[in-house]
Amino acid sequence: MGFVKTAWMITSTLFACMHLTSVAANDIQEELKVIDEKIIKEEKKIKAQQVKQKKAKRELSKTKKEIDLLEKDLNKLSKKEKKLLKELRSLEKREKALKSDVANEKIRLSQLVKQTYILGYSADTRSTQRVQIDSEISRVYLKRIALQRSVAIKNFNAKIKEIDLLQEKKIGVRKKLRRVKKDTSKQKSVAERKKQKSSSEITATQSQIKRSEKKIKENKKRLTNLFAKLKRIKEESIKNKHLPDKSADGKPFRSLKGKLKLPVIGNVTAKFGQKRKGSEVAWEGIFISSKQGNSVKSIAGGAVVYSDWLRGFGNLVIVD
Repeated sequence: MGFVKTAWMITSTLFACMHLTSVAANDIQEELKVIDEKIIKEEKKIKAQQVKQKKAKRELSKTKKEIDLLEKDLNKLSKKEKKLLKELRSLEKREKALKSDVANEKIRLSQLVKQTYILGYSADTRSTQRVQIDSEISRVYLKRIALQRSVAIKNFNAKIKEIDLLQEKKIGVRKKLRRVKKDTSKQKSVAERKKQKSSSEITATQSQIKRSEKKIKENKKRLTNLFAKLKRIKEESIKNKHLPDKSADGKPFRSLKGKLKLPVIGNVTAKFGQKRKGSEVAWEGIFISSKQGNSVKSIAGGAVVYSDWLRGFGNLVIVD
């Protein structure tokens, strides 16, 4: 009798719970929804990172072109500066040679004047008339020589002045070149920093995309496992289509083991002894999911010994 009571109490408990849906299946459906949301979120992240990466790549390409142009400009400026420096050295060399020539000419002229002066006042056995003639000739030649030397020195000085002006001009051009070169180098440094920033952004976006792709892969794997689990649960669930009839009437209850029909039409969502999700605790009965309003019938004949609300079970019917 105790066995029968216990069996009927468990069965009656199932009647009270039959309006519930499958806990395990519902949990899986909820988890599937959460994972789907996570995948969508990561896909949005990937899309945003791809847009960012595309922009960074455009900036990088643009910056590389700028750097190439600036490098070409710097090379041109360096070549111009070298050429100008070479010309300046040539002018300095030429100026030095001209100054040396002017100095030598001045010395020679000074020596000539001095020699003539000495000759003009030295003791001579020549006649006074002859001396006067020679002096006159010397003066004429000296005058011509002095004039020629003066013209030559003026030409030398003019050339030196021209060289000085040219040098000054070239020094100014060189300063300008250096300034332009400095500005170009500064622009190149800025471009290099932009290039580095774009490269870093590309690397960062690639890493982020890889992380998101990894998460998506993991979540898709979880989805596959959950779908398989859900399929297994559905396959394992028993769909009851028949209610108990009078075929068991009058027969001993113990002899009906394995032959009784379930008390309500619906799906079996949990079996006796089956472990609960995320727990080692087993179900202490059979749970049936059924539509609200469906008929519930006793699986065998007996007397109703309890029909009321019971704490922890809700509305409960116990058949002995």
